[in-house]
Amino acid sequence: MQKMMFGAAIAAFMIAAAIPASAVTMVGTTGTPLSETIKTNAGGNGNSIDFFSDPSNLKVVYSSTSTLSPSSQGGFAFVQGVNDLGFTNLTLTPSGFTFSDIKFNLQLPAPEGGPTIPNGFKTAFTFDTTVYFTGAGSPVTFNNAGGNGENRFLITGGVGEAISKIVFSNLIGTSTKNGQTDIVSAYNFDSLRQVSFDAFASGVPEPGTWALFILGFGAIGMMLRTGRGRALARSRS
Repeated sequence: MQKMMFGAAIAAFMIAAAIPASAVTMVGTTGTPLSETIKTNAGGNGNSIDFFSDPSNLKVVYSSTSTLSPSSQGGFAFVQGVNDLGFTNLTLTPSGFTFSDIKFNLQLPAPEGGPTIPNGFKTAFTFDTTVYFTGAGSPVTFNNAGGNGENRFLITGGVGEAISKIVFSNLIGTSTKNGQTDIVSAYNFDSLRQVSFDAFASGVPEPGTWALFILGFGAIGMMLRTGRGRALARSRS
């Protein structure tokens, strides 16, 4: 009996350990939007603005330490900073649901308020994207290379990974010129546009749930085996 319980526990541990802590990916993308598209917003400048999707009217909260300004273009609602100053960071939080995938166009840098770079320098950008999950999963941070203007990305969670929050931050520009010292400067993001997503379907068990299933099956098997053994012993007596 103890051997069966020990074996079930080992099997559960091996299955849970074999599955990566997170299999989320972030890749450059083009193409058609996902099933839900950000089409409207609650209006008004501020540090937190509610946006809503079509067709299901799901709410996604856009928030920042900078003042945000909502707008619309080509049927999509989008967010930018006031007076073309952009925003230093941006958090997307789905309200009452989670993402399985999200696609977006992150424009950078902000037109106004950035550092003055001497003529002849070329600037390459990087920024951080941190993805958070429901449950005990640790957040994952991607350090992305970005170009001037449009930067289209697709974030996809792994099997059973429900994305609860996404944070964009730390936009850095490194300006280079032959024979000159590199200039490293902090910038603001310009805007986040053309956001679409798929909502997470909760029917796929997470790794921890699979481990509990294994332990449960092992316990049931042990009980059946013990019961048959007792019945056989009574029949022989």
